[in-house]
Amino acid sequence: MDFDFDDYLRDEAVKYRILAEQAVDPLIKQELFELAAICEEVANNIEDRMTAG
Repeated sequence: MDFDFDDYLRDEAVKYRILAEQAVDPLIKQELFELAAICEEVANNIEDRMTAG
């Protein structure tokens, strides 16, 4: 089974951003955008480590 965790995290980031755009509560909106950013950052770190060797 070939599972790309970085792609999974990017997909999750998209879901969090969609939820954030729909959120009414500003604190929830902020938390969801932060979660999306964390997912992207971790995905980038994983990708960097894979390409580094």
